[in-house]
Amino acid sequence: MSELICVTNRVSCNDDFLSRIEKIAAAHPDRIILREKDLSESEYAALAEKVLAICRRYGVTCTLHSHPEAAQRLGAESLHLPLPLMQSLRSDLLRQFREIGVSCHSTADVRTAEALGASYIIAGHIFETACKQGLPGRGLGFLHEICENTSLPVYGIGGISKDNIAAAVHQGAKGVCIMSGCMRADNPVSYLAGLRQAAQARLSRSELKLYAITDRGCIGRRDFYAAVEDACKGGATIMQLREKHADPDELIGIAEKTAAICHRYGVRLIVNDNWQAAIAAGADGVHVGITDAPVADIRKASPGGFIIGATAKTTEQAQLAEQSGADYLGVGAVFPSPTKTDAIRITPEQFRAIAGSVQIPAVAIGGISKEKISTLQGFGAAGAAVVSAVFGAENIEQAAADMKQLAGGIVS
Repeated sequence: MSELICVTNRVSCNDDFLSRIEKIAAAHPDRIILREKDLSESEYAALAEKVLAICRRYGVTCTLHSHPEAAQRLGAESLHLPLPLMQSLRSDLLRQFREIGVSCHSTADVRTAEALGASYIIAGHIFETACKQGLPGRGLGFLHEICENTSLPVYGIGGISKDNIAAAVHQGAKGVCIMSGCMRADNPVSYLAGLRQAAQARLSRSELKLYAITDRGCIGRRDFYAAVEDACKGGATIMQLREKHADPDELIGIAEKTAAICHRYGVRLIVNDNWQAAIAAGADGVHVGITDAPVADIRKASPGGFIIGATAKTTEQAQLAEQSGADYLGVGAVFPSPTKTDAIRITPEQFRAIAGSVQIPAVAIGGISKEKISTLQGFGAAGAAVVSAVFGAENIEQAAADMKQLAGGIVS
């Protein structure tokens, strides 16, 4: 179970701050970090004393922030520090606390924090957030890199929501930090419950925004793995490896190398058709067509976090896939496709009916280009699956960036 940390910011609070703390504590997050960096030490200490009392009443860990002397006087056992402040403090003062969390923005920061005795790491900001307007998020690849390079618990922060929390925890994070949502939610209990439920999903809806599907015919003589990396750099949110003519052993080898590239960028790899090869290669999931192995059989035989996508061309097929354990649907062809000339066309009305008949997300596929993608608005699609629009482009990285931006306008 991933952990949820509420970070305070009384400026964005909708009601009386201490009443808000009471509501949050009643929702039992894994901890509350009292941030409030604009207060003087004496003002902070006066507020912290009240917040600590509320948290103790509810049995919630309260971590104080940036004021070690005040925290020591108040008997707080948990302290969070920016790395530069931790570097400036005496080691004997730091030893007064049971745990010390540190904010880090690079793997070099993490190594320094580890050497100074950090207990956990908060890494960010991951996604774009109103708290840091104008600054793009460092991305899931950044979070994955931090998690891969430390044995300490890592918590992602910045722009975390129900739509992307699963993507964050799947990078190896112990949990996430929430600020504005906790400060503004009408009902923190239901808000945190919704986050917890979303965190357990095998797949975030936001991961389907730009679904890139490999095709060696489009890539041509260019290096295959370089093309995959360029697509990840550009903004592919999930990748499907389609190698129809590879034998099982060859497919496993290709999938292993492709997964390693994708995971460096926080992108999950889905293997087309062969779920056994996907599992053997350490890929994140499989996508199966209507005539491939039944979703129910794959779900029974696969690990708990294994993603299963299924093709659906009717509401009946969509509902069966969902009931059998599919995590998402591929629905199309929404336009004539150069890679599947015999594909059955799906009208906008049919797509909306299919997507509306299930709770799992549906991705539009088939002939989607820069010129046509905007016409998918209102379909109810969670994203666009593309082949030649990315891998057939002269500049794959730029094409992926452009398609991701355009896909943001059609997702619902």
